[in-house]
Amino acid sequence: MGSFEELARERERAKELTVRLVELLATRERVVAEIARLKSELGVPEFVPEVERELRAVALKRAVELGIDRDLVRRVLTLVLKSSVRAQEGPSNSNRLTHMDLMRLAKRMERNGREVVHMEVGEPTLGAPAAVARELSEAALKGYAFYGEAAGLPELRAAIAGDLMERFGVDVRPENVVVTQGGRFGVYLAMASILSTGDEAVVIDPSWPHYKQMADYLGCRAVALKTTLEDAWAPDPAELEGLLTDSTRLLVINYPNNPTGAVINQKLMDEVVDLAERSGAYLLSDEVYMDYSFDEHVTALTTNSDRVLMLMSFSKSWGMTGYRIGYLVAPSEVAERATRIQGSLLTCVPEFVQVAALKALSDRETPRKYREHMKRGAEIICSYLDRLKARYVAPGGGMYVFPELQLEDATEFALKLLERRGVAIAPGSVFGDYQRNVRLSISDSLDKVEKGMRALVEELRGA
Repeated sequence: MGSFEELARERERAKELTVRLVELLATRERVVAEIARLKSELGVPEFVPEVERELRAVALKRAVELGIDRDLVRRVLTLVLKSSVRAQEGPSNSNRLTHMDLMRLAKRMERNGREVVHMEVGEPTLGAPAAVARELSEAALKGYAFYGEAAGLPELRAAIAGDLMERFGVDVRPENVVVTQGGRFGVYLAMASILSTGDEAVVIDPSWPHYKQMADYLGCRAVALKTTLEDAWAPDPAELEGLLTDSTRLLVINYPNNPTGAVINQKLMDEVVDLAERSGAYLLSDEVYMDYSFDEHVTALTTNSDRVLMLMSFSKSWGMTGYRIGYLVAPSEVAERATRIQGSLLTCVPEFVQVAALKALSDRETPRKYREHMKRGAEIICSYLDRLKARYVAPGGGMYVFPELQLEDATEFALKLLERRGVAIAPGSVFGDYQRNVRLSISDSLDKVEKGMRALVEELRGA
């Protein structure tokens, strides 16, 4: 029979081993710093998938030999590798201006009486249809203002499922639909329902920064596949497959894309979904710009995969940005987890907002009208970029153009353009390693978009 003295000794041993773990981590950090120095001198990138893959294989093999839980080792290894890459990236860019910082500066200038053209954020100023706004008010007066189901009003979920069936011929059941507090919270719900500490999520750059931020917030690691203007921002399936590891639990795609306006064809969509299935990961397809597709929209739902989640928002199609409502379509087990999380954090999306969204779903003219606005805005932007002989890919949808300009630092240029010309744009570094690119948003009126582009051309030409 054990004794308290024996228990005390084992606790002391555990403490000593824990301290040794910390000391080993400190030693590893010093080694990583030296690796970073050598990589910088040799021009080697911070993240080398082949090296990581070999390291994972060695570590997991040793875990098996020692009889340690592979999943525990995998999660710890992911966190260590995440820390290593971050240390090798050098000084943090957290002090650099983001598009949201520029928006705040622009709003401050407007409060001081300065006119500003907003091309920095993805908020269409077209606004919600009057009928939707009226429905919101009337719903509250009718009593749609109490606690509701965490997954959303049954009639709205059924209408969403029916809308997707009518538009894309996909069999979506109401129980697979979760009404969310906007698209941004929908991303969180999807990730929180799938990822655990030490997991990895693969994203395709350029990307909306929220994906990486949420992965980091959940104690996970975001691994990015960098696409290029030369390849029309299309991911290479072989390169994408090379990033998938036994820690990959989620692959995130976004088409029409923010910030590039790139779209995806059915063949590539099928290949990406197949990669996710073969790796045992889920795929989250953010399709909040689907009604802004200039041609036929390709949705991940048509693959009929039980590993696919699809995200949609009412913010873009109907200009309902302040209403904060969207939806997530997910496999049953994921939808149930997302519902529980939303219920715990928010209780439910306000019922009167959901009734307004139900009204919006019956309105197909507004999304068509707004899509034409975005298409015309893209044409205006591209015509000015052609005058500059700038390199860009003409968008196939969405509300952005992502050109490469002859700039030393796009962030400094964005700040100067705002201060000197009253035009707010987003630097490309917000969306990945794209220091010479800027994101130009079609969020304002077409007259203002044209005014903003004239000012941008003049600034670049030093006029």
